[in-house]
Amino acid sequence: MPWPFDAASDAASASTTMSEMERRMRSFPWETTPVGPVSGWPQSLKSAVRTVLDLRLPAYLAWGDGYVQFFNDAYLPILGDKHDAALGNDSRVTWSEIWPTIGPMWEQVRQGAALGSEGLPLTINRYGYYETCYFSYSYSPIYGDSGKVEGVLVTFADITKAVLGERRRDYQVKLADTLRRETEFGPMLKATIGLTSEYFTNSNVAYVELDEGKRTFTVKEEWKDGVETGGAQGTLPIDMLSPNQLDALRGGATICINDVSTDPECAAVAKPCLMLGIHSVVVIPLKDGDRLHGAGFLYKDHAYRWTIDERSLAEDLARRTWEALRRIRAEEALREETRMLELLNRAGKVLASTLDIDTLLQSVTDAATELTGAEFGAFFYNGKDANGDAYLLYTLCGASREAFEGFGHPRPTAVFAPTFNGGPPIRSDDITKDPRYGSMGPHHGMPKGHLPVRSYLAAAVSSRSGEVLGGLFFGHSQPKMFDERTEQLIAGFVAQAAVAIDNARLYDLAQRAAREREGILASERAARAEAERHSKMKDEFLAMLAHELRNPLAPITNAAQLLRMPSVDENLRLKASSIISRQVRHMTELVDDLLDVSRVTRGLVKLETETLELSGVLRAAVEQARPHIEERKHALTVEAPMRQVVVAGDRTRLVQVLVNLLNNAAKYTPQGGKITLRLEAGPEQARMTVIDNGAGMDAKLLPHVFDLFTQAERTPDRSQGGLGIGLALVKTIVQMHGGQVEAHSDGPNLGSSVSVLLPLTQETDASVAPAPLRATTAARPVAPCTLTIVDDNVDAAQSLAVLLREQGHTVHVFDGAMRTLASTDIADTHAFILDIGLPDMTGYELARRLRRDHPTASFIALTGYGQARDRDLSKQAGFEHHLVKPVEFRALADILARLPQCQPPVDTAQTGVAQEPDIAGVS
Repeated sequence: MPWPFDAASDAASASTTMSEMERRMRSFPWETTPVGPVSGWPQSLKSAVRTVLDLRLPAYLAWGDGYVQFFNDAYLPILGDKHDAALGNDSRVTWSEIWPTIGPMWEQVRQGAALGSEGLPLTINRYGYYETCYFSYSYSPIYGDSGKVEGVLVTFADITKAVLGERRRDYQVKLADTLRRETEFGPMLKATIGLTSEYFTNSNVAYVELDEGKRTFTVKEEWKDGVETGGAQGTLPIDMLSPNQLDALRGGATICINDVSTDPECAAVAKPCLMLGIHSVVVIPLKDGDRLHGAGFLYKDHAYRWTIDERSLAEDLARRTWEALRRIRAEEALREETRMLELLNRAGKVLASTLDIDTLLQSVTDAATELTGAEFGAFFYNGKDANGDAYLLYTLCGASREAFEGFGHPRPTAVFAPTFNGGPPIRSDDITKDPRYGSMGPHHGMPKGHLPVRSYLAAAVSSRSGEVLGGLFFGHSQPKMFDERTEQLIAGFVAQAAVAIDNARLYDLAQRAAREREGILASERAARAEAERHSKMKDEFLAMLAHELRNPLAPITNAAQLLRMPSVDENLRLKASSIISRQVRHMTELVDDLLDVSRVTRGLVKLETETLELSGVLRAAVEQARPHIEERKHALTVEAPMRQVVVAGDRTRLVQVLVNLLNNAAKYTPQGGKITLRLEAGPEQARMTVIDNGAGMDAKLLPHVFDLFTQAERTPDRSQGGLGIGLALVKTIVQMHGGQVEAHSDGPNLGSSVSVLLPLTQETDASVAPAPLRATTAARPVAPCTLTIVDDNVDAAQSLAVLLREQGHTVHVFDGAMRTLASTDIADTHAFILDIGLPDMTGYELARRLRRDHPTASFIALTGYGQARDRDLSKQAGFEHHLVKPVEFRALADILARLPQCQPPVDTAQTGVAQEPDIAGVS
């Protein structure tokens, strides 16, 4: 029987064609291993070992808990230098570098699973260096005599050459596509370096440019595994290479180092290289003619033996890419030269296109900024005013005027003085590091909030007479953006600009004289036009008086006709008499008011303010307007809330407002139309709206409907009358009450609505007759709360605190967020009332921080920001309520009354009864 079934090493049955590994296994001292002498092996182990020896594919067996190894001849090349120590040894020791990968897989096999796949990448160390190989493998469980898995049988094929060949072909196709597709230097460099880093896995790929003057390499791109490393724009000293290595690169030779720490040429620079993660490296020279322009770097952070294939491929791709980059750079240089010539040509046309000095200065600034490629450009120009006094003005490009208004004009510092004195151009790669920079106070450098200028270029603009007209200044946020070429271009441009400015100044002097003459004539024409306008306004004012006096005449006429009727009884006579008396009295007041109309529109009339319940104002207005409405057979509906709506205002003026609106609605609504007078009460404002289904308004008219003498197009018979002053008076009177007006219409013949909004008041007046009440719940009493107010407007905060303390609340006041957070007095706060626009932190952020320590407190925003976006932000920050300044105190008191922290004990006896005003729903 073959070995190991016949355990004798010199068995007669031994074959003369015995393999190398069978010969070694026969003589191996197995008694020194966990499997013991061959004679004691179980039948299952002997069968598995025999199978391994008979297999022609590379195969090995790991047996028992000690993973004792057995393998055949075909497996020896895989082991490399490890083959002498591998037989009978623990697989975990032999393949320690890949055990984290294959160990978990073997554990599955020991549980009875069979595994296998193609193209498994493993980085192994079999010749003293790491290399990545690819295998197609099969892991099979080997069962012992007891039926339990005792070993792992591995068969595989090394497909590294096939995989690398396929990857190389794919990579070369992608590289060719990239070189063909990209047409700009930067994108092509990124694409090719990134693609190369994907191919050379676990390697850094970098493109560096050599600066012989500074003796540095500048890293332009660096990638690893298809991702940028962030090393771009870094620099490496040229001394990272030895003189011999540098000479080799200049001669076009590639440098290949497997281990920096052991290479004699790297002895002097090994330590800094290792600190940078450069343990093994390939450096490929990139030459432009005879000059070494830069290099391609391919390096790893561990010792690595670069294969001839890897090195040749790296050289090939570097040189192919470099040729494409050189071609693109030449094309870009040609395009840039063409662009510069076009810019110069266009700039010259701009300078010749205008004689207006302001337009010219801005054109000079824009053209020069584009010419230099600056982010920011400014032209500070010495001008003269009408009296001949000198002053400094400026134009900007790439920045708003707000960017300069807070800093004043440039002063004669060491940086600016040479330009304003007519010196040669000044150029700095980084002005913040220039020795002339920051030598004068108060800023000693760039003021806070200044544009982020690093690259700096300035040129004086001088006239033909030698006078310094000003200076052109250019900046960029990145260093080294202006070169000698840029300086030469701007020097030529300022000479052209100076000639154009000289010509424009002469033209400006001539134009100024002409404007002075024209100004005198224009003043005479304006005086005549003003006199004519005043005459026209006088006529329009008299017509306006007649317009407004007609309103109270309708109820007087109706009452007079009623008195003439033979069947009038005493009650009707008294009612008619009362109407006439009331309307005559109102007409007398109205005449006095109308005589004051010019002062009303100029805001000079003082209101007779009292506390008013608006349902009474509605009743008075309806009474005055009803004859006009009934005359046109309109249906009038009056809607009012169930509770009283109280404002502070002038009763006569507010009645006048509503009568104007009702009469307008009646006038512009066809007979038999519908008119609604609606009163609504919001948390802070009352809204009175007159709605009709009449002629409506064109969208073009809506923005001007409240302007004086504005009217829709009249009918030929002027049957609607009016001079367009009604809504203008409405607007002025409402604004005097602190309110506002709004108009809306969906279009012609679709009706319209006009609203009057007035602020509510908390004041009460015993003379105001309360409207009848309907049942509702009375206002609940408020238990004293502890409140914290944060507002940088101290007066607003303190006045609000006084009002709240009068309600019995305990109030803490702070003018900043940080003081609030640092205070110990706010520990028991029930509600925080926060401004949003605080100086040291937004109210949103303050609310978020306070909520961490005060999870049960309520948060109320009290701010001048009232847009929908502001309300959304306050809601997101955790505010339960959003009040807009100036806030109606009653609205805040209502919020506090609803807070659960401020609720008094429930007293079911505290209820009240109110009635709905009798005006509601009247038709």
